[in-house]
Amino acid sequence: MSLRSITRWTGLALALSLGAAAPVLTTAPPAQAVDLTLPSLWQAYQDDFIFGTFGDWSSEQARYHYRTNSPANSLKLDAQIGNNPTNSLSRQTYVAAVARIDADTSLSEAEKADAIQDANEHVVLQPTTGNGQSEAVLKAVQAYNAANALPPAQRKVVRAHVLAWHGGQQPNYFFTNGFTYDAANPDWASKQTMLKRLDDYIRQMMAKYKPYQDVIYSWDVVNEAIDDYSGQIRNAQDPQVGQWGRIFRTPSLDATPDERLRVESAWVRQAFASARKWSAANGETWKLYYNDYQDSNKLYEPKLSQTIKMLRPIYAAGNIDGYGMQGRLSSVYPSINQLRAQVTAGLTVANEVSISESDIRSDFELNPDYDATQPTRPVTAADADDPRGQWPAFGSCSWANRTAANGNTFDTCNSPVRRIPDWGTGTNTPLADSPAIMTRQADYAADWMDLLLSFGDKIKAYQFDGLSDTSTFNRFDGAHLWSGAADRHEKYSFFSVLGAPARKKMRAAIAVDAGDAARWTPDSWSTYAAARQRAQSLVGVRIYTIDAVNDVTSATTALTEARLALVPRQGTTVPPTTTPTTPTTPTTPTTPAPTGAKGTVAAKVKVVRAPRTTAPGRLQVRLRTLTSPTGSAAGAGTAPSGTVTVELTHRGRTVERVGTVEDGVVRLKVHRLARGTWKLTLSYAGSSAYEPLAEQRAGKLRVRR
Repeated sequence: MSLRSITRWTGLALALSLGAAAPVLTTAPPAQAVDLTLPSLWQAYQDDFIFGTFGDWSSEQARYHYRTNSPANSLKLDAQIGNNPTNSLSRQTYVAAVARIDADTSLSEAEKADAIQDANEHVVLQPTTGNGQSEAVLKAVQAYNAANALPPAQRKVVRAHVLAWHGGQQPNYFFTNGFTYDAANPDWASKQTMLKRLDDYIRQMMAKYKPYQDVIYSWDVVNEAIDDYSGQIRNAQDPQVGQWGRIFRTPSLDATPDERLRVESAWVRQAFASARKWSAANGETWKLYYNDYQDSNKLYEPKLSQTIKMLRPIYAAGNIDGYGMQGRLSSVYPSINQLRAQVTAGLTVANEVSISESDIRSDFELNPDYDATQPTRPVTAADADDPRGQWPAFGSCSWANRTAANGNTFDTCNSPVRRIPDWGTGTNTPLADSPAIMTRQADYAADWMDLLLSFGDKIKAYQFDGLSDTSTFNRFDGAHLWSGAADRHEKYSFFSVLGAPARKKMRAAIAVDAGDAARWTPDSWSTYAAARQRAQSLVGVRIYTIDAVNDVTSATTALTEARLALVPRQGTTVPPTTTPTTPTTPTTPTTPAPTGAKGTVAAKVKVVRAPRTTAPGRLQVRLRTLTSPTGSAAGAGTAPSGTVTVELTHRGRTVERVGTVEDGVVRLKVHRLARGTWKLTLSYAGSSAYEPLAEQRAGKLRVRR
C-alpha cells in the first residue's frame, strides 16, 4: 500500500472504528530524541489512575514516565519452582517423602497410600533472591522508595504477574504425578490432585510475598484461560496449549458448551478462592485480578462473552476484584465502541478494570477481503496450496509467514484486519514513523484514553509494555509511544496520550456554569466569554505535539482564571457556580455582598523546603490584612479565612495545590517536580468578610535533582 493510499485509508478506518466525524488536525513538526524535560506520563495521570509499564522500569526513561510495573516473567510458576523436569526441589522432596513413608513400618498400606498422595499435592518453592529474580526486583523497588523518601502517592508499585497461566512457563512436571515429566509417557495428575496442588502453591506464594505488600498492589491470579477461537478453556489441542485444560478436559460435555465451560474452569475458581483465602490469612489487601490477552487480529467473540460467563460465579463468591485487559490493540481494530463494551462487560464481574500490558499496533489495516459470514480461524498447511488466497495477494493469513512478526500477524485467516502490504513481514521503522501512520495511531490512542478517563475511578491502572517500538511484545509492528529508531524519539501518540488528561480538565472547565452574562460586569464577562470560546475551539483539535498539549493547558488555566475573576454587577446576587463534571480548580461559592466594606489582603509565598526531583517540598503562604472589614460585613474584625491556590508552571505543565487558611497562614506540601525553573502564581478565593485576591505572580522556584 502506498503512503497516499494509507492517508486515504486512515479516514475510512477512523470512520469505521470510531463512528466520528473527521477531526481538526494540527501540523506536527519533525520528532526529536527522547526528551525527559517533557511532562511525566505518570504524573499527568496521577489524578486518574496509576500509569506504568509491563517489564523493566530501571532505566531513567522508565522511572520518569512510569510509576507502576509488572515483572514480566520472574513471578511466573517456572521462576518460582524451577524448570528441571526430573529433579526439581518438588521432585526431590517428594522422592524423600516416599522413601520415608515406605520405611515407616507403623503405617498400614492404606495409610502409606494416603501419605504419598499428600506428598504428591505439595509443591516446593525455590529461592528467588538472586540477581534479576522476583525478590531481588521487589527489594529494589522498596529500596528506591526508601532512598527517595517518597510519600505513598508517589512510591513505585508493582502489579504481580501471575499465579496460574498456560504454555512453556508452566512446567509440565507440575501437572504430573511425582513431579517428574516423561515426554514419551507422561503420568498426568488427576483433577483433584491439581486443585489441591494449586491451593498449596498459592498458599505458599501469599506467605512468601507478604514482606512486599508495601509495593505489591495487585495480583494477576489467572491469565489467558480461554482459547482465542473456541471460547473454551485452552487445552492440549489448541494452538496455544493449556496444561490446565489438558487435565480438566471433559469431551463428554462438548454438546453442552456452558456446562463444559463450568466444569473445565474449576481450576480458575479454585485459584481465586485460594488467593482470597490465603491473602486474607496473611492480612494482605492487594487486589485480585483476572487478566486476559486478545490479539488485535482476532475476533473478540465468543471469547469475551465466555470469559464474562466464567467469571460470574467467582465475582458472586467475592473472590475477584479486578478485570484485566492486556490492551494489545491496533489503530484500526478493535473499535473504540468494542472496547467500551468490553470495559462495561468487565465491570459486571469485577469492581475495577486495569490495562496491564498494552501497545497499539500501526501495521494493520482493515481487511478488504474479510467475510463476516465466515469463521475466523488459524492458518493451516492446506492454505499454502493456494498462494493467491493468502497475504499479500488476498486476505490476512500466510502459512509461509505464519511465524513472522511475532507469530501473531499472519496466523489468522479471515481476520477483520491484515498487515499493510507495504510494511513487509518484519520491522518497518520508516513506515511506522511516517506522518500518516503516526497520525492514525495517535488519534486512536487519544480516543482510547478519553474512553478510559470517562469511566472515572473504575479504571485503576494503565501499563504500556516496554519503552519503544522495538522493546514491546509487538516489536515488529510500530506499536509504542516511542519510535524504534536509534534515538527513540516520541511519536505523535506520546503527545496524544499525554494530552488526554489535559483535555479532560479543559472539558470540565468548559462545563462549569458561570450563569447569565447579565449577572457580571461587561468587561469581566467579555474576558470570560473569550476564554471559554478559545477552550471550546480546542475540543475537536487533535494533539500531536507538546505545543498542542500546552495550548490545552493554557486555555484551561485562562478559562478558570476568567471565571474566578468575574465581577458581579452592583446589586446582583450571584449563586454558586455549578459543575456537572469534576471541577479542575476548587472554588469558594460567592455569597451575596453584605452591607459594609469587605477587607482586603496581600499574600506572600515562602519556600520552607524546595522540592527536588527526588523529594517533596513545602510552601507557606501568609495573608496580610491591608484593610479590615467594616460595618455589617460578615465576619467584621476577623482574620482572613477560605482557600488559597498556588500554581507551579514549567514547560507547559501546571501543578496546582490548594490549602485552607488557618490563622492567616496556608501550609502546602508540593510533591516531587521535574528539574528546572517553575513559575509560581497564587490566588485567594476570598470569604464573606474578605475580597478575593486575583491570580498574581509570586516568584520562581528552582528545582534541582
